[in-house]
Amino acid sequence: MELERDQLQTDILALYTREHEEMGEAGTLERLERGAALSKEWNLPKTLADGGVLVFPHAGVLDCGHQIAACVHAALDSGADKVLVVSVLHAFTAEMEQARRNVAAGGDPALEKHWGIQGPGLDGLQNWRSDHVLISWRHFWEAEVKRRGLENPPLVIERFPYLAGGHPEKLPGIEELQEIAKDA
Repeated sequence: MELERDQLQTDILALYTREHEEMGEAGTLERLERGAALSKEWNLPKTLADGGVLVFPHAGVLDCGHQIAACVHAALDSGADKVLVVSVLHAFTAEMEQARRNVAAGGDPALEKHWGIQGPGLDGLQNWRSDHVLISWRHFWEAEVKRRGLENPPLVIERFPYLAGGHPEKLPGIEELQEIAKDA
């Protein structure tokens, strides 16, 4: 049975919308508070300030929102002027899925149209625009920036690598990503 990718994407986006509506402002603030406690408990801002990275889930916001919020707090409290968010990119088109399968079977990623890094401000493919993966990150970031009254928050740069094929160093756009990461 072939997966109905368009319907799956529609369903996931609807789920995210429902969960965010159910969470509401009170739930957002509660998760931000829990996230602040986690960030402090694990000293996450220092992890980032020392050049480390944080990984957060993009599952249901009602269950995992506090973990995402912890990363938001860490980024805001790290002292960085720039925050780099590197995300997965889902294969929501048949062409992307076939490319993923080709590479998983040992094919050369360079032969695939979707090989490379996507994101805001970049030319080329724009599949990232319809992916759900950073919806909750953006939600908590905006809410915490507003709550803190920050007029000039750190710049957030989002990047979405696709088809690394075990060799991310070969991805088109990797040099730009490495340059951003130097002082993010």
